[in-house]
Amino acid sequence: MFKLLSKFMNDEAGIAPVEYALIAAIIAVVMTVAASAAGFSLADIVG
Repeated sequence: MFKLLSKFMNDEAGIAPVEYALIAAIIAVVMTVAASAAGFSLADIVG
């Protein structure tokens, strides 16, 4: 069981997609906050 857990912890195959998803989420939050601070609402941006 420990060997299986150790193998799972050392597997880095899925790290890059997770990092890209986190970066995309952070960018989306920053853009939303910036638009909100500039006085735009989501309806103004989308429609």
